[in-house]
Amino acid sequence: MKRIFGVLVLCLFFVACGGDDAPAAGGTADGERPFEGRTLTLGIWGGNEAETAGIEAVRAEFEAMTGANIEWRLYTEYNVQIQADFVAQAAPDAFYVEVGMAEFFASLGVLEPLDPTFFEANAFYQNVLDAFTFDGTIYAIPKDQSSLARYVNTSLLSQVGLTLADIPDAVEDYLEFLPHLQLLLDDHFGPGVVIAASGVLEPARLLHWMNRDVSPFTPDGRSNLSDPAVVQHLEFVADLFNTGAMQTPAQMGRGWNGEAFATESIVIMEEGNWVYGFLRDEFPDVEFEIIDMPTYRGVRSSMLFTVGWGIYSLSPNQDLAAEWIRFKTGLDGMYTWTSIAGPLPTRGDVSARMAPALSDGLNVHISQIPLGTPWVMGMFTSVINDAFMNFMQPAIDGTMSVQSAMQQADDQANMQIDFAN
Repeated sequence: MKRIFGVLVLCLFFVACGGDDAPAAGGTADGERPFEGRTLTLGIWGGNEAETAGIEAVRAEFEAMTGANIEWRLYTEYNVQIQADFVAQAAPDAFYVEVGMAEFFASLGVLEPLDPTFFEANAFYQNVLDAFTFDGTIYAIPKDQSSLARYVNTSLLSQVGLTLADIPDAVEDYLEFLPHLQLLLDDHFGPGVVIAASGVLEPARLLHWMNRDVSPFTPDGRSNLSDPAVVQHLEFVADLFNTGAMQTPAQMGRGWNGEAFATESIVIMEEGNWVYGFLRDEFPDVEFEIIDMPTYRGVRSSMLFTVGWGIYSLSPNQDLAAEWIRFKTGLDGMYTWTSIAGPLPTRGDVSARMAPALSDGLNVHISQIPLGTPWVMGMFTSVINDAFMNFMQPAIDGTMSVQSAMQQADDQANMQIDFAN
């Protein structure tokens, strides 16, 4: 953390000394190649084979259309290394912006404000675009996303005499249903061999519940986890775990939800669409269905995980960078990218084009997008997240109350935030 905050101080100095008279973004003319021979540097991190194939396909289309040349700058410790490039005033012309870093980067002045009309802002899911918008200004265009949905092992369910119709739609009903399911599982498979449901004790999975009624972080970025409304939602989470019919993957001796589900150690999990291909390709014998996320307090919600494209405020190639982002996140470019690479679109028109070719399960994931809360907790997301992770497990274990745990999490996070400020 000190390393990041050290870069912050230097970045703030750089921004104060830098100019903000860079040229505005511009578009191409029909039938022309106005960027012939120019080179665009793009900052990204490495991906799997599908992601590499997807971005190379878009690159080939863009270079053929514009006559420009794209050079990748591949980062391995992305947020640390790109901030070092900010300090050196040597960042790429355009680069990935994690949603949790967007406000921080915008505050440094390293992201160029983006024109909503030029980038067809109205085509994007509003809740996703809002995650990159601060004080009414868009600072990055979301390139793709993932959503949470419920995965149910239908084979395990049927072996204990239940069907998908027996799974409650309201998560509050889990308090009775999961123990009932656990008794059936224990009777059929043996005690504790198969667990009714998994749970992940991370804000990245719980924020869509935690932020009901009140935000778990304040407008100035400070942690607000101990607010009574937030605590009440987390007490409900603790109640679910206290049934004994919900466990974390670690409690089951598994590394993550996907592993627990693939080894048929759980019946129900909430997981992102990234697990779909893993199950389909690596564990084809596991029988499962994907269904909507449950309602909580009468409202259905999910979590979204997204990354955007931003333009470096000191780039001499802002017009070309803007053209890349407009193409890459446009109807055709995003369709090419998401069809090959596998993440979900951030535009409704791309979702509609893709829907006929997708499985029913992936279309369920797409249906969760408008209901989703992007995974971000203000400018100090990582600080608040780390503090939560340090103290939520003791609250689940019963060694301290949820209220006490979240007060200590606030104290830890806000001490670091106050130091940074």
